[in-house]
Amino acid sequence: MSLLLSLLAACAEPDACTPMCEAAASLYGGCLRDWGADWEAAAYADEEDFLDACGTWAWEMRQLEADVDHPGATDQTCEERAAAFTAEDATCEAFTGLDWHTPPWELE
Repeated sequence: MSLLLSLLAACAEPDACTPMCEAAASLYGGCLRDWGADWEAAAYADEEDFLDACGTWAWEMRQLEADVDHPGATDQTCEERAAAFTAEDATCEAFTGLDWHTPPWELE
């Protein structure tokens, strides 16, 4: 049974939000270092805790988008944010200036 689950997981589409979360962690982590702070100052135990929270945000948004009939809104937002976080001229404002509380389909 575990072999079947492994094969199914390998065939699954990559999560569009994973690169966004990783890029956010890199950008925001750099900002925290520049500010002389650490992850705990930002209310996370460490970078892994931040990545877990980001992944949870994506999962929650996908659950909600299904209920309001906005398929793909979360993935699109994740792709746009990943591009902003990894842009050559990305600043801390690219992360801190975002409204993480408004659902992606309300940003459209």
